[in-house]
Amino acid sequence: MERATNQQIITVAFEASQAAVERLTHLVPDLDRDRAEFSLASVLLEEAWVSSR
Repeated sequence: MERATNQQIITVAFEASQAAVERLTHLVPDLDRDRAEFSLASVLLEEAWVSSR
């Protein structure tokens, strides 16, 4: 199985966080979308980094 490149991991993390924020804004309309997306992507990227060690 081929390992994902860093760029692929970053892209997937931001796509997943964007999808999650889309769903969250239905529940919390005044959510700061940019901050939430960045925060979620940061957590996903950290988890990817930890799991690759």
